[in-house]
Amino acid sequence: MILSHAFSRIILFLFFAIFFMGSLLSGYLSGFAGLGNSYDLKRILVIVFVVVAMVLLSCRKSVLITILSPYTCWVVCVIFILGFISALNSKHPFWSLLELANFLLLFCLFYIVGVLIADIGKTVVLQYFFWFALFFSVCISVKFFLLLLFHAFDANRPDVHSLVAGFMNVRFFNQLQVIMMPLLCLSFYIEQLNKYKQAAMLAFSVLWLILLQSEARGALLAMVVAAFVVYSFLPVDLRKAFILPIMKAVALGTLLWLVLIIIIPLFIFDSQIWQLRTNSSGRIDMWIYILQTIPECVWLGYGPMSFAWAEARPLPNAHPHNALLQFLYEFGVFSFILLASWSVMKLRTILKRLTLLGAKPNEYLAVKLQSSIDTNIDTNMDVTDIVLVFAICAVWIYAMFDGVIVMPLSQALLVALLALNCRQYQLRVIALPWKVGLVAIVIICGALLIASLSDAGLNQQLYPRLWLTGIIN
Repeated sequence: MILSHAFSRIILFLFFAIFFMGSLLSGYLSGFAGLGNSYDLKRILVIVFVVVAMVLLSCRKSVLITILSPYTCWVVCVIFILGFISALNSKHPFWSLLELANFLLLFCLFYIVGVLIADIGKTVVLQYFFWFALFFSVCISVKFFLLLLFHAFDANRPDVHSLVAGFMNVRFFNQLQVIMMPLLCLSFYIEQLNKYKQAAMLAFSVLWLILLQSEARGALLAMVVAAFVVYSFLPVDLRKAFILPIMKAVALGTLLWLVLIIIIPLFIFDSQIWQLRTNSSGRIDMWIYILQTIPECVWLGYGPMSFAWAEARPLPNAHPHNALLQFLYEFGVFSFILLASWSVMKLRTILKRLTLLGAKPNEYLAVKLQSSIDTNIDTNMDVTDIVLVFAICAVWIYAMFDGVIVMPLSQALLVALLALNCRQYQLRVIALPWKVGLVAIVIICGALLIASLSDAGLNQQLYPRLWLTGIIN
């Protein structure tokens, strides 16, 4: 058992390492790997981690795996089947099937993280995620302030992308922020982390500053709305402890933004370096385009990844910056209804779980009795659910405005967050033929994905989807 815990910790640390290698160290590793950009490096790191982790876990005789609800299993299977049929009928079946292969690897990542949680324990894993979020935030923040200082010394006006290092587009980091910022709140709900509350909230303040500086309107909206939703569903006696530290951190972050981004630059540059954008940056045009074109392929969509080669779309972006509309366009109305209904039901379930926190014993027993009838209610009470629900709500809202389900690192962190939200595990002895088959499928999918990097069907344009050159000719 001790050996199993150590083994799982190593894999978990490797998972955290891909975020540092794919961002802060990406400039060095991209050159070392012979890649022309850091975006492709991020995808390769995630793929390699999944393959390596699956091979290592296959060496164990038995594992505790996550048990999904029958409804979730049914939804996942139906979407994959419909996606496969849609891929065969798409304009570029190879690339559509490649997108499904990537989703399959992410599904494997979900189970890998679930095994790690079952081995180590959820509370311990959450502590590791807290330390990852804190250390990653500190590293990004130090580079942010250094770059801001260098721009001031050189009288070089920074833009929204130039102060966050390791990401070709600052939106890629914003996608991680909406998950990491709630994770910093774990310091209030895990006793071993209580002494780090001030450091965590200081990091939260700087991340809020970065959201304001980078003009991440969708991320700001997601954080505010998610906090309000969690606050509304929490019992009255837990609301103040949740919202007060966040409000203080937001106030400090806003003050830092006013001083460092608004006021001081006025004395250095000839005009302010921050501007309030009031347009949708083309998002509304893309959403209208989807609603206008979907009737032509309404049932099965145009095929996975098909927005990357959609004709006459308003902008050259390879994804529509809305998770549900992306599924509507690429997988069709059936998959869209399944995904939308599943998302709403799961959000309802986890929010209902918050109402049980702090419940009196007799109230808890009443809900426990009701849960035997309503299988959607989970009566296991844990105050860390507050943080997980906060993060899930924030990332779900932001996925309606950005490519959270498209970019490699945000995909990986989102899958890990979903695995952390699971509660039921079962010990399974996996037969050798099944192990060999699963590992072979994962290796083949990973090899195909990496080999497609140099495919002739890709052209040299900076519009990410699967790879940086994500526009298909």
